Amino acid sequence: MSAPAAPGRDSTPKVPLRLELAVYGAATFSNSLGYMIMVVLPLWVLTLDVSPLMVGVILGARHFLVLIYSIHGGAMMDRLDVRRVMISFGVVGAVLPLLFPLTPWVWALIVLQMLAGYCTATGWMGAQAIIGQAMHGSAVHTGRMSFAVRIGSLIGPPVAGAAWDLGGPWGAFGVLSVWGMGIVLCCLALPAGAQGAGTAPRPRPRLADLVPRPSDYVLAFRMLALPLVAVIMAVSVLRIAGFSIQASFYAVYLEGQGYNGTAIGVLLAVYSLLGGGASLTVGSLTRRMSPLWLMIAVITGSTAAIAVTPLLGNYALLLIASAVNGACYGMSQPLVITTTSRVVGRGEQGKAVGLRTTANRLAATFMPVVMGAVVQWAGLAASFYIAGGTVIVLLAVVALWMRSGKIVPRF
Repeated sequence: MSAPAAPGRDSTPKVPLRLELAVYGAATFSNSLGYMIMVVLPLWVLTLDVSPLMVGVILGARHFLVLIYSIHGGAMMDRLDVRRVMISFGVVGAVLPLLFPLTPWVWALIVLQMLAGYCTATGWMGAQAIIGQAMHGSAVHTGRMSFAVRIGSLIGPPVAGAAWDLGGPWGAFGVLSVWGMGIVLCCLALPAGAQGAGTAPRPRPRLADLVPRPSDYVLAFRMLALPLVAVIMAVSVLRIAGFSIQASFYAVYLEGQGYNGTAIGVLLAVYSLLGGGASLTVGSLTRRMSPLWLMIAVITGSTAAIAVTPLLGNYALLLIASAVNGACYGMSQPLVITTTSRVVGRGEQGKAVGLRTTANRLAATFMPVVMGAVVQWAGLAASFYIAGGTVIVLLAVVALWMRSGKIVPRF
């Protein structure tokens, strides 16, 4: 394992425009496809007359293979070439949506969901790996990618909904297939040496490469023995934990306070728009301060902005808090990506992304359950204070851990 380098001030490498646009495009199409399926699939499942429990199982199945095989996917990228892996899974991911309207069986929908979710996630993971390999974890390029991803998440779902209204299931899933082809085209546009100069030739892929290797998982989890990696993974999990407070009961609380769906939607739109814009500032900010400390600061700010929701007595204050939350959370994404990519070697970028993806999916799976238990025990309003306060305290512990000087250098 390569010795990690401390993620210091940002320097922006010169990258060919073709490579930049292809990476941003692949990230945008792959990330937004997950939001689009969240619109279309529930509408399709409701036509099949299945129980609410099975609806939940079908929708949740999308994350199963991502949770189990993210490290394996990242290891394949390190071993076989990121571009090659992205194209292969992108083609499969573009075909799979066309099978959904042909599939009225619950078990088949679950299988399709698992496969489609993994193929889509591979595109997003690959884009992050290339940021680390070819762009050296540049905060400027990562911020631009995060901005592009936000735009895609704003455009994709309305397009999917309109396709359902105008063309029914075949129209909607057809649009998902075309959107998936966008991933493939962007990956084909990637230069053959997209993994960066000086990389050794990669072996030809074999069917055996699809089988997970225990050694890859050992190597990935061994990265946690590196203090810098452990710090970044801990902060990344706490970032998702803070977001889960909003994703689980934020809308429920606001509805209980008398706000209608339009008002809640405006708050979330402000959150998304500010997040996209703020991500573009990361490159400039990391030239002036340590990305590690900036990452902890913005995640703390994002968590605090959602935790104080019950204290905000009018809509104007909710708008301000949503803007702060969105801006801080928007900056945190490129910071997490760029710091991860800088502390591992070029040949380990895929495994590092897979490890972080696994940790994030675990947090996203269990945090809503924890939040629900806190709501049941302490009440809805108090749950914001308890969950948010816990995340902030844990962030403070990580900061003290860093400040001790025994874990990471002072910046």
